Amino acid sequence: MGFLKSRTASTDVSQGFTGAGMSGSDANRIAQPTPTYLPKVPISSQPAILPAMLGAGLAAAAGGGLWGLVVILTGYVIGYMALGIGLLSGFAVVLFSRGQRGLPLQVIAVAGSCMGIVIGKYTTFFHFVKKAVANQHGETVAANVSLFSEKTIQVFAMNIGSMLSAFDILWVFLAVITAWRIPKASSPSQQR
Repeated sequence: MGFLKSRTASTDVSQGFTGAGMSGSDANRIAQPTPTYLPKVPISSQPAILPAMLGAGLAAAAGGGLWGLVVILTGYVIGYMALGIGLLSGFAVVLFSRGQRGLPLQVIAVAGSCMGIVIGKYTTFFHFVKKAVANQHGETVAANVSLFSEKTIQVFAMNIGSMLSAFDILWVFLAVITAWRIPKASSPSQQR
């Protein structure tokens, strides 16, 4: 192994293995620069994890932000927009991974859809909290309420359960199923 690590010529490595009692054919096979005993997996068959994560993150930000904006502008929580976030996340994962599909990409799509739903809920929550603070304490105090403050995030995390109705949970479930199905491999040979 010292020969292999030191990048010694393959003939020297082969002779070293043969001298240690290995058969000549085995020594030659192991001493090759690209060992033949390692399986060769084409790069194109590996899921494009990082691009898929980027796609899911962008879909989550865009979908969640749009959902939050619609709720803020209309005053209505439109639960089926969560399904749209699931669709967006699933298609973004497939698009950014250049059409690849499979279990790792399905997991990324589901995570993206859940993240988008949380972003939508948080956007809505933040808007209404800031509005409530402005009504009770004035615009000056409301201006100090930060989108990413630790306190705002803690209050959101403590109250997220109260923001989810039974219909919201149904739409979240459907969004997750949709995000899961879009990047699903259509045949066993595509799942790796």
